Amino acid sequence: MLAFVTVGSTRFDSLVNRVLSTPVLSSLRNQGYSELVVQCGNSDFDYAHLLQHQTSCDIDKDGVSIQLWRFKPSLQDEYERARLVISHAGSGTILDVLRMKKPLIVVPNPTLLDNHQEELASALEDMGYLRSSTPSSLDTTIQTFDPSSIQSFPQLEGSRFRNILDEEMGFEMGPRVTKTLVSEVPQIYENLHVHEVYDKIASHFSATRYKPWPIIAKFLSDLPQGSIGLDSGTGNGKYLPLPEENPGSVLTIGLDRSLNLLKIAKHAGVNGVVREVVRGDVLEIPWRLGVFDYAISIATIHHLATRSRRKIAVQRLLQSVSPTHGRVLIYVWAIEQDEFSKREIPVDDVAGDSGQDVFVPWNLNRPNVTPNDEPQTYNRYYHMFAKGELTTLVTEAAQDLGWYVGPKKTNYENVQGMHIIQDGWERSNYYIELRCWKA
Repeated sequence: MLAFVTVGSTRFDSLVNRVLSTPVLSSLRNQGYSELVVQCGNSDFDYAHLLQHQTSCDIDKDGVSIQLWRFKPSLQDEYERARLVISHAGSGTILDVLRMKKPLIVVPNPTLLDNHQEELASALEDMGYLRSSTPSSLDTTIQTFDPSSIQSFPQLEGSRFRNILDEEMGFEMGPRVTKTLVSEVPQIYENLHVHEVYDKIASHFSATRYKPWPIIAKFLSDLPQGSIGLDSGTGNGKYLPLPEENPGSVLTIGLDRSLNLLKIAKHAGVNGVVREVVRGDVLEIPWRLGVFDYAISIATIHHLATRSRRKIAVQRLLQSVSPTHGRVLIYVWAIEQDEFSKREIPVDDVAGDSGQDVFVPWNLNRPNVTPNDEPQTYNRYYHMFAKGELTTLVTEAAQDLGWYVGPKKTNYENVQGMHIIQDGWERSNYYIELRCWKA
């Protein structure tokens, strides 16, 4: 039998090297695969020198006949020949292979910062259409993979996949997003439309929040070993066990207002590890200033009902990390939705660059109800950020603390500063990464 590996148009060094390793080749051979074809793209790997002066090459290793090549105009013939496909997580490749009813193992590429296909792969795995793996666990995945257990992929239905991605990004199916006006004391408004809602939907909400987003996972993976950090607004704590490839190399402490979510976050991950979590407010600092090496705030600040409160939350993040080397990553929802989202954000004509306050519904399916009963809907308050708004907010927050915003300069003395490492829009979110410095 023949197995086909494809990495698409980019480079995926770790996958190609792992596929050609003895553990993976042994697993393939044990499952009856004597032939392996590898489309390696621009990847750098142990046998890459064999392709310097030819378009393809053949090698034998560990009882498997292997053909290597970088690109072809079409992969259709390879898909048809293969009894197993091992692929990167590009949505086009996934759908092409599933349409052909081929057994598929998907390996998301963690080096692609803007790659959210990992969530799609995970959702399709949960639906039984494929298996998802990592380079390091690929041999085990192959060894335990039973193609007969895979569900037959149905006729392609675009709305089905939009719904999957909407759920991953938190846009639960239900009534449309509506504009709102914060007409009460902000704290009371947040209690009614944020904190009380999340305590009620905690278990259901947590069930849709199980896969780390790639940029955030990479941020945590790049931290120096031994770093201690804060997840401000940790929710169900899905980022507390990271990095997956080196568990325990950093310690992230979770902070949240929802007691029910913290009960889940305390046991996030596998192996029965008890996580460090604290019940508190993102507008407060219940610890010594500068105690953390890093802080993340993922999909939290947009729940604060006024601009001044959102600015204070940013300042608390800056004050919580080391003034000399602290790193901060912030994510918020964006007015600008991508093509996968069925939600349209209503925007006031005067909204401009100040964003939009909205209610985003969450449908909670209740137990012991008849099929015709409607799910219970909770409206969650969100401030949807406009383009440039997050960067402006962060800049003003730092400047109001008396900080300099920009790269560190050698001629500065007694200056506290903050440098924006990167900012951008990614899959219906705005994000910004910051680095603190002191001269």
